[in-house]
Amino acid sequence: MTMMRSLYIVTSDGDSLYSRSFEEGSDIETKKLPTFVRNSVVLFHSRSSTSSERVYTLEYEESLWAYAFFQSFVLVAHSSQGRHIAPMKNMMLALGRNLMSQYGDTIRSWSGSMSDIVDLDSLVDEYTSVSLADPGEALLSSIDKLVDSAMEHPEISFVGVFDSSGKMLRGNVPESHLFRLEVEISQGSIKPIMDIVPTSVSSGEHKVQMLRVNMLTVAVAAAPSESNLHAVSLVGELAYSLNELLSS
Repeated sequence: MTMMRSLYIVTSDGDSLYSRSFEEGSDIETKKLPTFVRNSVVLFHSRSSTSSERVYTLEYEESLWAYAFFQSFVLVAHSSQGRHIAPMKNMMLALGRNLMSQYGDTIRSWSGSMSDIVDLDSLVDEYTSVSLADPGEALLSSIDKLVDSAMEHPEISFVGVFDSSGKMLRGNVPESHLFRLEVEISQGSIKPIMDIVPTSVSSGEHKVQMLRVNMLTVAVAAAPSESNLHAVSLVGELAYSLNELLSS
């Protein structure tokens, strides 16, 4: 299992603007970015071969450092080495895309003052508050029950719960819709659960209603002959139940 120890938002020059520690009883200072990490950021950024929105990893003294480059900033994560690196990469890309969407212009001129981005901690929590490891059988079994209950509604065409990479964990979403939904989820364009109105995605003759719950995404579509309000209502109920499940 890969456990993330800390997360940084860094400029392309290697200056740390924001930091969070996820180790109990530990705290990190914004300016305490290790020198070799700062140098790695600058080196990666200077290379023409470095791709944006791709995660690069570096092993150093039994730790793993991951770097994700975006137009206005670099996300850097520090974790233990382990087998479950892919979920952490997906989390970094999803979080980075959301940061770019909401704060890209602000970060370009940001001094690091938290008063400029007041809800940054909350946004980071939404992506990091659940385990980065693959969902266990107990969690998947509980998600099964939620999805089975949701699919009993006759007005609903299909229901699905997806991981951060857009892979369906549970549900009956037809294969013809999976690629469309995978793109939306993996690009980080799904609004967070606290939004009143879910993200509506057109796929064929269906309007798919989607809400993100931490690292997971719930998708519901009404039958084409039914009102989309059925899907809007059900996706909210399912997202709430899933959030309660993940928080328990």
